[in-house]
Amino acid sequence: MKNFDFLMIYVLMDLIMIMIMILPSNLYYFHPLTMGLLLILYVIIITFKMNFILNNYWYSYILFLVMVGGLMILFMYFTSLMNNELFYFKLKYNIFHMMKLMIYSFFFIYMILSNNYLNYILNMNYFEMKNFNYFFEFNSNNMYKNLMMDFSLSMNLYMIIYLFLMMVSVVIICNKTKIPLRQMSLI
Repeated sequence: MKNFDFLMIYVLMDLIMIMIMILPSNLYYFHPLTMGLLLILYVIIITFKMNFILNNYWYSYILFLVMVGGLMILFMYFTSLMNNELFYFKLKYNIFHMMKLMIYSFFFIYMILSNNYLNYILNMNYFEMKNFNYFFEFNSNNMYKNLMMDFSLSMNLYMIIYLFLMMVSVVIICNKTKIPLRQMSLI
């Protein structure tokens, strides 16, 4: 019974992650701070899932710190570039979207229960790391890589270099004019 409760919590985390992915597509007016909040919630859920699967908290801890550091840099860019927009909720608008998300969640729960998804997980020993060999092929020609850098190493390096160059160019522009980016339009 304890294993079943654990699996229900795991499936509930999957449901919450799907709802977080669906939410931005439903909102017409979407503030960048709400996107940052949703990213933080998504990363927290992913770190919990990594703790469940790996039984080692260091990978999830490092992932959380890297994502929060990146979000802090994005928050700094947003506050220096955008106008002072108010961050508010319209109650009637949010109730409509919460009802829509509830319908999605009921549909998702029905799909899980009708397809015996939990029985499939229970029979498969889903949370053992030895079963990940079925999903990843390791041969002698390929060196073991990080799971996040498995197929798109060049794209990740390109994005890292691009973000670094943008950060350096923003700092150079701010140093030459001796003012923050928010006041650039006044010159």
